[in-house]
Amino acid sequence: MSDAPVAPSRRELLRVGALSILGGVLADGRVAARAEALPAAADGWRRHCIFILLQGGPSHIDLWDPKPEAVAEIRGPWRPIETTVPGIRFGEPMERAATVAERLCVIRSMTHRFSNHIAGTYVTLTGSTQQPDQDREAHADDFPGPGAVLNALQASIPGVPRSVSLPNWLSIPGPSNRMPGQYGGFLGAVHDPFLVEGDPSAAGYRPLALALDAGMTVDRLGRRLALHRSLDGAARLLEAGLRRQYDRLQESAYDLVADGRFRRALDLSEEPDAVRDAYGRTKFGQSLLVARRLVEAGVQFVAYNAFNQEWDTHGGLLGRYRQIVPPMDRGFAALVADLAARGLLERTLVVNTGEFGRTPTINKDAGRDHWPNVYSTVLAGGGVRGGVVLGASDSKGAEPADAPVSPADLLATVYDRLGIPPATELRDRLDRPIQLSDGRVLPIG
Repeated sequence: MSDAPVAPSRRELLRVGALSILGGVLADGRVAARAEALPAAADGWRRHCIFILLQGGPSHIDLWDPKPEAVAEIRGPWRPIETTVPGIRFGEPMERAATVAERLCVIRSMTHRFSNHIAGTYVTLTGSTQQPDQDREAHADDFPGPGAVLNALQASIPGVPRSVSLPNWLSIPGPSNRMPGQYGGFLGAVHDPFLVEGDPSAAGYRPLALALDAGMTVDRLGRRLALHRSLDGAARLLEAGLRRQYDRLQESAYDLVADGRFRRALDLSEEPDAVRDAYGRTKFGQSLLVARRLVEAGVQFVAYNAFNQEWDTHGGLLGRYRQIVPPMDRGFAALVADLAARGLLERTLVVNTGEFGRTPTINKDAGRDHWPNVYSTVLAGGGVRGGVVLGASDSKGAEPADAPVSPADLLATVYDRLGIPPATELRDRLDRPIQLSDGRVLPIG
């Protein structure tokens, strides 16, 4: 067994009831994230992104890109419906999204070459095509995901995390439980997004005990933090770069407790019943409501992660979509409308995507299989022009017919909207320069 020190997780750092934030030592000698050497966007904190990943692969033909003129085994079981924008039609299941179509930009020509769920997820979150098209675990040399990139590039936000993932990590139980693309990768685990775990629609939802023990005041906690910094001990053995990262985690954990905004953002009891009902009393709907509250509290990047490939429909698509599409449709439409009503949509980019689409032809099991050749992604807000369609698929929904868009292009656009030039240079663990994105910023402003 190795006797090397082990870095505490963020959850361990936040067991504030026992004040373990003042106890552990960050000592992973393999990773030294160097945020202080990276450029920061001057106004990045003013802009936000809610990134909804419907992991498993939703069907573009049945939801966003209907093909009513195609044969029955392609067009599927639903008819197209009109939206608030003349000439733009969605699939019948997207009836609520159709009512906010004037605020949506539908990209119907997304494309890449990875048909494996994990590989497709990795390219969706990083833009990197340097990977096998197969299952694998996350590792330290991965390209970092957007939340980790923002954590590294931007100055910290007092009192709230810069990036949050909810209601779980992207995960496939089994040999590939740690899905790559969502963590810090070569920037280091210290830049992983902050995980807020749990079902916000459940009674007694309380994902984090971010409260002080009885008798522990904010002033007293501050004095303990100052005392801890003055003590000798294992922290003195850390190299300067790692010590700075450890201090950052200590400071962040203290701020979360002392400030209170983050804790209040997670308290859905503050929301009127009418608002909670509008989002839908489901895990998906209430998670998006939490996402909106986190944006209001100052969190810059919130990722909604579907769990265990729930959008993977190789069989029984009709019955499965009757279960999972209505909560998504309702929650997504409510989020867009709510952000607009609160004056937040213009500076909050909402992304709704899968890691790929589904095959044009319905299979023998009444489902559709993986299809990365062409699929749809929907954007709203963040200065993106609404009521438009970018690109097109062919008459079968099988290949791009116009203006193909890669995941790298989408991510370049996300970073641009967050005030970070896609050409920004990152440094890996060996101090090698790596460009943040080689994608092109889409002309959707």
